[in-house]
Amino acid sequence: MKSASFQLKATLMETNQLTTELFFGAKWVQAREADGSVIEGVWRLDLKSTPDLSELAIVVDWSQTVDGQPVRYRCVIGRAMISDRGAIQLQRAESGRFELTIDALDHSGSLGYVLTDDKVMDDPITVPAEVTLAPNTVAQDGHFDVVGKGFPKGETATVTVSPSGEKFTSTTKPVGEDGTFTIPVTVATDAPVSSEYAVSVKAGAAEKVVAVDKLTVEAKQGSF
Repeated sequence: MKSASFQLKATLMETNQLTTELFFGAKWVQAREADGSVIEGVWRLDLKSTPDLSELAIVVDWSQTVDGQPVRYRCVIGRAMISDRGAIQLQRAESGRFELTIDALDHSGSLGYVLTDDKVMDDPITVPAEVTLAPNTVAQDGHFDVVGKGFPKGETATVTVSPSGEKFTSTTKPVGEDGTFTIPVTVATDAPVSSEYAVSVKAGAAEKVVAVDKLTVEAKQGSF
């Protein structure tokens, strides 16, 4: 990136002090005779060959209707200058037109900003919270992983197994930036053999989520 710029082009359609002073780059003053006496009701605008740099702030508003609702935009330039001007357009029975090009100037690293109440942001992608077991069948004295997705990032995930929760050992783990986590769970040697264990996870204030599959604990090989 070598440089950044922001520019407005506008055609002002009123003939008044503001539009003419912006267009000509000079200020209106009271007209005077050669002897210095004031000419009442007459104003003079001197066009310099080397005009002074004049800064201004400018706000541009525009709006439209979307689905029957007004949508508004506002562009704010805190520091700007007139960089170019077109020809004055004068036509019978029409307003005068003063065509201007306005360049934004650096203002503490900013060229300006835009405000809107339009729906410019996409809705966030939500992933439903889900818990799976890998694997969902394990032998006594074995282990399995509790895998979660769609959980609030940064929260601490806690695994609960029921019934006989004391026969299962796991640690809490923070949810990752992508809303996922993997928590290993160790099964005790004397955990009751059953296919009806329910595994659930709670992370922060989120609702408890039960694993998709039931957990099955089988007898350890060689045990009676």
